[in-house]
Amino acid sequence: MQLKHIKLAGFKSFVDPTKISFPSNLVGVVGPNGCGKSNVIDAVRWVLGELSAKNLRGESMVDVIFNGSENRKPSGQCSIELLFDNSSGKIGGEYASYNEISIKRLMTRDAQSTYFINSTKCRRKDVQDIFLGTGLGPSSYAIIEQGMVSRLVSAKPEELRTHIEEAAGVSKYRERRRETESRIKKTKENLSRVKDIKDEIERLIRRLENQANAAEKYNKLKEEENQKQTDIAILYSLEAKNNKDKLQKNLEGLNRDLKIKQAESDSKQAQIDDYRTQNESVINAYEDAQKNFYTIGAEIAKHESDLHNINKSEATNLEALERAQKSYKDALQKESAFKDLSPKEKELKLNIAIVKAFDALEKKNTIGVSIKPLEDQINIKQNELDSKQDIFDGIKANKDKIVNEIKDIQKNQFSIDAEIARIEGSIKNLNNLAENAKSDFEEASRNYANAVEKESNNEHLSPKEKAIHLLDSITDLLKSFGSSADKVNSKLSELKELLMNILKIASDQSKSFTAEYLNKKNRAEEAINKAKEDKKIAETKLEDLNSQRISIGNQLESQISIQTNIDNQLQEMDSNKSVVSNELRNLEKEINDLRLELRTHEINLENASMVLEKAEVSISDLDSAQYKGMDLKGLEVSLDEIQKNIAQLGSVNLAAPEEYLSRENELKKLIEEAEIRKSEIQVIMDGLVEKSSQAESELTAIRQKQSQFNESLRDLENQKNVAELDLKSITEKVTNLRLDLKTHEINLDNANTKIKEAGLNIENIDYSKYEDMELNVLQDSLADIQAKIIRLGAINLAAPEEIAAESKRKEELDVQYNDLTEALEKLTGAIKTIDLETKTRFQDSFDSINKRMKEVFSKLFGGGFAELALTENDALNAGVVIMARPPGKKNSSISQLSGGEKALTALALVFAIFELNPAPFCILDEVDAPLDDLNTMRFINMVEEMSKTVQFIFITHNKVSMEKSDHLMGVTMQEAGVSRMVSVDVNQALEFAEV
Repeated sequence: MQLKHIKLAGFKSFVDPTKISFPSNLVGVVGPNGCGKSNVIDAVRWVLGELSAKNLRGESMVDVIFNGSENRKPSGQCSIELLFDNSSGKIGGEYASYNEISIKRLMTRDAQSTYFINSTKCRRKDVQDIFLGTGLGPSSYAIIEQGMVSRLVSAKPEELRTHIEEAAGVSKYRERRRETESRIKKTKENLSRVKDIKDEIERLIRRLENQANAAEKYNKLKEEENQKQTDIAILYSLEAKNNKDKLQKNLEGLNRDLKIKQAESDSKQAQIDDYRTQNESVINAYEDAQKNFYTIGAEIAKHESDLHNINKSEATNLEALERAQKSYKDALQKESAFKDLSPKEKELKLNIAIVKAFDALEKKNTIGVSIKPLEDQINIKQNELDSKQDIFDGIKANKDKIVNEIKDIQKNQFSIDAEIARIEGSIKNLNNLAENAKSDFEEASRNYANAVEKESNNEHLSPKEKAIHLLDSITDLLKSFGSSADKVNSKLSELKELLMNILKIASDQSKSFTAEYLNKKNRAEEAINKAKEDKKIAETKLEDLNSQRISIGNQLESQISIQTNIDNQLQEMDSNKSVVSNELRNLEKEINDLRLELRTHEINLENASMVLEKAEVSISDLDSAQYKGMDLKGLEVSLDEIQKNIAQLGSVNLAAPEEYLSRENELKKLIEEAEIRKSEIQVIMDGLVEKSSQAESELTAIRQKQSQFNESLRDLENQKNVAELDLKSITEKVTNLRLDLKTHEINLDNANTKIKEAGLNIENIDYSKYEDMELNVLQDSLADIQAKIIRLGAINLAAPEEIAAESKRKEELDVQYNDLTEALEKLTGAIKTIDLETKTRFQDSFDSINKRMKEVFSKLFGGGFAELALTENDALNAGVVIMARPPGKKNSSISQLSGGEKALTALALVFAIFELNPAPFCILDEVDAPLDDLNTMRFINMVEEMSKTVQFIFITHNKVSMEKSDHLMGVTMQEAGVSRMVSVDVNQALEFAEV
């Protein structure tokens, strides 16, 4: 077996696809340091399944992918492919027949690897299994890299043993043993799991056996229960049939009473509808009269308010007139008194008059200023009052509109109530009609059956007797149709005459009777169906009307709520209006008071001026200083201004008496006009009071009439309610009877159903043996049986089937348990066999390698001694150590040897292993570096000798080693970071050189 070539692409520095061929067994790989020679070894190790990035001189597995350079981008993946020549059949198994075997590994940037054997995708384990025992397994001794030499000779005994096992081919046994132990572990787990399931099934089977016994008891009790229930059903059938016949007779009597009460209720309802129609006109008249009464009342209230305002204004004018007259009299008295004063008193009076003049003038100005804001406030209040009056009028108009809407809604509600009452009456009539038609139909059916039976029993009669008998049967049948018989009474005489005249076709007449019965039956069914349809339509319409009534009721409540809110708003507006009116009146009164006060001060000022005018004291002689100490309340007017004002007041004083008279006449005129207006208003109010009295009388009369209508309506409604209560009572009785009848029918059907389910024919039952049976005794016996069934608890009726299924399952598990036990014994035996084979092969290989190592060591060192030793007697688990003694040295441990001695010792071991179990190839990475020329020559001679059977690929810088190579593979790096290969055939090159 030989490595033919390696294909690299994207692996480390081999970015371009590169093929490295190995045409001979002695190939040297040369090149400067750092050009990528060791990457070739890493490629071989990687493609064989290496997972340690550290062993590949990286930090992570993706580091093996070309990471880019200055001129190249990183690669997205890498791949390595090894091609082996297997013509010797070194690789056995399923690949033994292949002359060439290719191993390929591909990895992407996500660290996902894919393996191929001969271009077929496979697992990593498949690749490693091929090379187990060939020296290329996980503990490979075929690849000796830098530093591995020293690690090999200084390895722990357990690690060194793995190399011996690899050479002995024991590694595959170790792998098989590990797999077998894993199988044993899984087998034991499965065995434990199967045993647990088997034990659980055994417990389940025991539990199911108890359940099966309970199920057997349950089945026996159920048979007894079914028998008792059948007997009870037969007794129920007899009782239900008897009760049904009794109830049917009672129901017929109640139906007759129901018709009478329904007619009475309908009559009362018609009278109520008539009264309601008449009452609507009374309500309208009452509403009109009420509206007229309220309108007159509002006019009276308005005129009363006007009269009140006139009286108040008149009183104010009278007070003003009295004050003016009093002021005028006081002025005259003061003037007269002023004339009689002595000069000194006149001077004193003059001073007082001057002070009062200044006071009056100041108060006049102050009051004049105060009147303006009050007048503005009056205007604001008047505007506010007008605005509230507008709102009041709008709300009142809205209220009138809502009142009209409420009237319309109430009228509509009355109409809907009347329609609902009419439809309810129609539904009741339809129900009665349907029930009557159904009763007539059932009675006619029974009579028809009796007629047919009689006809069959009269086969022996003569034709004439048959015809007469048939005529009588038809007469009875037509009577059974009740009200429908009147429609065919006219045909009865014709039929009778026809039967008497044509006796020979009596059988045809019988057929005609049958056809007529069938037609009548069809008509009755059609009438019933039509009544049901009409009832359904009426009920639908009733539902719609009820919905409308509810909607109108809600609308009415909403409108009433709105009216209530409007009334509240009107009350609030009236209250606000009263408040504003009171405020306005108070302001007017305050202004009038201020005006009167102003007029008083004006009069006082005029009086003072008159005194000053008549005084003989010159104004210019007055010393203004003497008034400065007076209490003039801040008088700041100069003497000239006082003289000017007194002169002006003097001119006014001349006209004062005429002004008093004019003011007096004006007030008197206002008082007279007020009296006239009061008289006019009083006349109007007298007329309105009379109208109000008439309207109230009319309203009272209408209210009495309405009260009489309501009382009559209540009497009718009470009578109708009594009739409806009677009708309801009878209807409830009918309903209860029908329910009882239906209950007995259901009981009868249920009893008959149970009898049929029991497999009995109702017609063949011998009821005589049930006459002595008591229902209570049967029920007590049934209760005892059912109590026993309950005491049994939950019953698993499928227990027998489940026992069979679980028993079958247990048998299958027993087979599995036995198979697993047998497999466990076989696996345990296989472990023993593997251990024995491993021990034997290891011991034999160990002895052979040890013997050959001594010989190789002596050749490499030119003498000396070396051997392998086991750390213990157990060859299966013992470790391996190397003992070496170079020529001229005492026996010492490996750690005391020099680097070159360690390298030669390790190579002696490797070469000894290769002679025992040659690997497909051996890669040596600068293992000759620590050797001197002599030892290098010995080493290369040994390699050359072994290359006859083993393919050697060695990386070296040693010229001696290069000279011994058959082919040299040069690794260069002309482009930074990118490795390239150059191949040279050394023998061919030497031949060219000699030529």
